[in-house]
Amino acid sequence: MLSVIFIITVILTKELVMATEQCSKYQFKSPFYPGESCEDIYNKNPESHEWSGYYWITNGPSRVYCGMTYTGSSCEDIYNNNPETGDMSGYYRININQWTFCNMTAISGFIPTCAGVGGGWRRIANINVSTRGDCPSGWRNGTHSDVSFCRVVSDGTNTCSSTNFPTYGRSYQRVCGRARGYQKGWSNAFYTSFLGFSIDRNYVDGLSITHGNPRQHIWTFASGLHDSSSNQFNCPCAPGSAYSPPPFVGTDYYCESGTNNTYSHSTYYFNDPLWDGSGCITSNCCDNPTQPWFYREMDGTTTDDIEARICGHNDFSFGFVIIDQLELYIQ
Repeated sequence: MLSVIFIITVILTKELVMATEQCSKYQFKSPFYPGESCEDIYNKNPESHEWSGYYWITNGPSRVYCGMTYTGSSCEDIYNNNPETGDMSGYYRININQWTFCNMTAISGFIPTCAGVGGGWRRIANINVSTRGDCPSGWRNGTHSDVSFCRVVSDGTNTCSSTNFPTYGRSYQRVCGRARGYQKGWSNAFYTSFLGFSIDRNYVDGLSITHGNPRQHIWTFASGLHDSSSNQFNCPCAPGSAYSPPPFVGTDYYCESGTNNTYSHSTYYFNDPLWDGSGCITSNCCDNPTQPWFYREMDGTTTDDIEARICGHNDFSFGFVIIDQLELYIQ
């Protein structure tokens, strides 16, 4: 009799451990709210609105994922704006009150190709402060002439401000994306040789995309002083530039200026966005046919999160680069 009780106790203990592991894995944040559907649970239990997770369905396949905290115009819209849902197929709210099943693992991203390369891309960054939302953590919001943008946190010289985009452990070897920025006053492209070229310093006036620790270079978006007249502070693709990108950058960069041949410290050059592949008057900085998209295939696979840093060597009042759009995809 004691042996039978012992066996039953062991079985129940294992079941309890499994249940506890599942609760941890699936991030149960609430008591069980049984209902006929995710919608039924959502409507009957207002407190569940803050808890996306797995719930018990009384007239269905028992446990299903209910994306209580998410809503969007489509499954793809929810996925693109919330990359963490990529492994969470389940029921989501479409247009606020319409519930539907979303196979998130089948969604390949917002675009079928990137820089001419085939599909299967997962979006990990989608910043557009010109139309919605705030800057991500690590960057500072700014506004000028009713244009919203992201900028470095400090007003001082020789500074960078970084933000990280998680990949949620997904393995990838290719990165593609695009960025849009603007020149404010004086920008020097890669003219920082007096500081010494280091990927951990402000080696560029612009935006640096890296991964890993120690940092490894993916792509750089640089801003030169102006496009046309000869000047050592111009982009390497502009006439008269005396400086090339550092060796760790190589050819994996875009560089452009927001002005043709003049500059002013107090001027925001909103009329000519950076890195969009247009507005390069006398330079060949807009010759890449894939612009504004970039594409980078690395030597091996990784699961590293991706870091984006806005960098510069001037103080902000004298001249800097500001960002209002950034999209990043991995494959």
